[in-house]
Order: sequence, then C-alpha cells, then structure tokens
Amino acid sequence: MKKIALFIPALFLLFTAVANAHGPVRGKMTASVTIDAPAAKVWDIIKDYDDMSWHPAIKSATADKGNNKGSVRVLTLKDGGTITEELKKHDAKKMMYKYKITEMSSVKTIKHVGQDEEVPVLPVENYAATLTVKAKGAKSEVTWVATYYRAYVNNNPPEELNEEAADKGVTAVLTSGLTALLKKVEGKGDESAVSIKMKR
Repeated sequence: MKKIALFIPALFLLFTAVANAHGPVRGKMTASVTIDAPAAKVWDIIKDYDDMSWHPAIKSATADKGNNKGSVRVLTLKDGGTITEELKKHDAKKMMYKYKITEMSSVKTIKHVGQDEEVPVLPVENYAATLTVKAKGAKSEVTWVATYYRAYVNNNPPEELNEEAADKGVTAVLTSGLTALLKKVEGKGDESAVSIKMKR
C-alpha cells in the first residue's frame, strides 16, 4: 500500500512535467500575392531554381543540376551567410517547385543553459517550401507555402531560436520576396499586397 501511495504522486509529477513541456510545434505559413500579369510571364521570372535574382535578400544562387529533382542550390545572402537547399520537385506544367533547406551558416553563437548554441541565418529547423504560380483570369496568383519548426529542438528555447523568431524570419523571407516580384512585374510593390496566413 505504501508503494502505491508513493507511486501515485510520482506519476502525477511526471504527467505535470510532460504537460508543461514545450517542444517544437510545426508551423505552416502561406504567403500569396496577386499580380496583374499572365501566369506564364510571372512563372518565367521564378521558374529557374538557380536564379533567385528577383529576391532582394539573395546576392547569388547556384544549382548543380538546374531544375532537376535533387538539384542542390546554394544561396549567398546579401547580409552575409549561405543557405543550402535541395529541389524536391519541379513541375513546369503546373508552374511550381518544392525545395527543402539542408544546411545553413550561422550568424552568431549564444550561451543557453550552459551550452553553446548556433543561431542560423534563418532560425528554423526542418524547413520545406513550395512556390506556385496560378492563372486568375488575365492576372496571376503567386503562393509561397513554408512549413518549419523553430531552430531550438529542446524545451525552453532562447528568444533567438523560439517560435516567434522563426515566424519573424520566415515572414520576412516570403513577404520581401513576393513584394519584390510584384514590383518587378508591375513596376511597384507594396508589402500590404501580400497576404500572410499562419497555422500552428
């Protein structure tokens, strides 16, 4: 009886610890913009996996296999650092491609709970995205969907590696890219034209 009495509080403490744990939660961000131009014209700007010149944050891009599945793209950022991505699918007919981040450089190292933690240029983990262009009459709709986790995989993340930091970083990438694309095609671009939907 005494063993059972001791076991119940221990079980309760374990349940409480699990319930209070805050592990990474998958986020899904959908950004879209309507552009006053035919879909084929817009797709022609973004279709090449090794060309990210339309994105203001990218200094240069190289891809070892072009638009073929498995192609590895290295993005060099204007603010410094690199992001390496793998092409998972490219469909010219559907005007879309999917890719996944496989490696990133760090912007700095921080101390957290006595450990050194690298802060990547984009504070996310397991990031995958799809970029699609669809015809909407004479106009086109560009949609960029990204799924990801925060960069810190353990509980109690530092502010540089938490969900808020991840969301902020991904929002900046998608919004600035679609705003720049809008400006490139229409001659003007406004961030308010980009719709952002977040799901977690």
